[in-house]
Amino acid sequence: MAVNLADLNFYRAVNPDLAGFNDPEAFSHLINAGLNEGRVFSPYIDLNLYRAVNTDLAAAGLTSNRQLYDHLQNAGVAEGRTFSPVFDANFYRAANPDLAAAGLNNEQLLDHFRAAGINEGRASAPSFSVSFYIAANPDLQAAGFNFQQALQHYVFAGIREGRTAAPGGPVAPPPPPPPTDPGNTPGSALNVGTLIGTRAFDQFVGFDDREDYYRFDVNSPINFNLYLDGLSASADVSLYEDINRNSVIDSGELIQNTNQYNGASSEVIFRNLAVGTYFVLVKADSEGRNTNYNLRLVNENSEAVDVGLLNGTRTFSEFVGRTDPRDYYRFNLTSPSSFNLTLDGLTATADVLLYEDKNNNGLIGFSDELIGNTNQYNGTNTESISRNLPSGNYFIVVTGDGANTNYNLQISATPGVSPQSANPINLSDSAISEVNVDPIINPRSFNTANESAIQTFTANGSDLTGGLGNATANLLLNESFTGGNDFANLLAANPMETPDFSQGLALI
Repeated sequence: MAVNLADLNFYRAVNPDLAGFNDPEAFSHLINAGLNEGRVFSPYIDLNLYRAVNTDLAAAGLTSNRQLYDHLQNAGVAEGRTFSPVFDANFYRAANPDLAAAGLNNEQLLDHFRAAGINEGRASAPSFSVSFYIAANPDLQAAGFNFQQALQHYVFAGIREGRTAAPGGPVAPPPPPPPTDPGNTPGSALNVGTLIGTRAFDQFVGFDDREDYYRFDVNSPINFNLYLDGLSASADVSLYEDINRNSVIDSGELIQNTNQYNGASSEVIFRNLAVGTYFVLVKADSEGRNTNYNLRLVNENSEAVDVGLLNGTRTFSEFVGRTDPRDYYRFNLTSPSSFNLTLDGLTATADVLLYEDKNNNGLIGFSDELIGNTNQYNGTNTESISRNLPSGNYFIVVTGDGANTNYNLQISATPGVSPQSANPINLSDSAISEVNVDPIINPRSFNTANESAIQTFTANGSDLTGGLGNATANLLLNESFTGGNDFANLLAANPMETPDFSQGLALI
């Protein structure tokens, strides 16, 4: 059994850019982007605390927020693991004999506390009793805080301010510090571990810290995307493979270097990566000018929606934009079929591409395997692809132009037709250069030595340079109760007043 961790009302309330999202849209954003951006999605769940306390998870390769979220919902809550400064299942059971008598398991106890226990003022953790917290803090009483608002105040301000929240109890430890600054050499690189889903990093390079190194592992061939943006000065990003696994960057191990240094423009790398160990280097420009940056490393294979056998019609309502620029779908046909695709419901321009996995390697060969591309980018018009396809494996990519948009994707296949000749779309050399094959480094990759290749590919919508700013939630939550944000007014809206725990946890 899995427990629902996401509080979508709260997620929208503390992330103003998501205010207009409905529940499916908000949940999709959380799963596909928000988690690995570090956005707060519940006052009861702290994934940094979960990571810090449960060290066996990192040893098992569970390092990203998405991996921790999945483990917590599917196993961690049931196992009684620590994941919150305001809720402990074993304590909650012992402090409330009626719940113990009812035989509630750990997942049911969490649901009870969120839906009822908090409003009843029940003690819920060794360091937290919401009724004590309000009684011990007259400023909260004067602000008219209810129990839910008081809990949120404790999580986002009270812990940092050192307030005691339980009778004679300890002050909860402060939140774990953010990840350490990436090292300045390959040997001291920030170890990302096995790259699954999206890993996002907000860091800095400049005069006193010119180089940041990241290391990650690939356990099976992947379509890899790298995005570097949020720059205020020029910076460069390079991708290397540690071919001999010596934790040193040797001659011949450079795979690609954006090598732009032409301002604060966003930079991207798209590659097919083989099994191995890789380094990413973010480097300040030759003058060492200071700049913050946002780096995202994406394993697109693990984020693709696996449709399976397509026989009939399937519909998906999803989102692409600044924080989630591309959505991937894969499906297979066991017999020649008439295939139809429609993309609509757009509020900004987007494009859709159809690929055939001709060599059945589970990867998108960007040049010779592209068989359909709407390539419009000219508004919010409905886009479509219709083809007679042979049996085989296929990928669909929905990609935006940098602006946020919801979309509806409908795909259908009717077996029993003679397939058309699936000649690949002829992409000119100015758009994508000749494909290189290197059995050691990459089975298939772009050769982007010529900068015009990147520029033209940008015109096709693969480089979303719209400035991928992070959510303002972290800024809001890092303010103290007496700081620049008015928590009394924020919490008066009380996004937890009518919590909705009914959302399913399957990808919507």
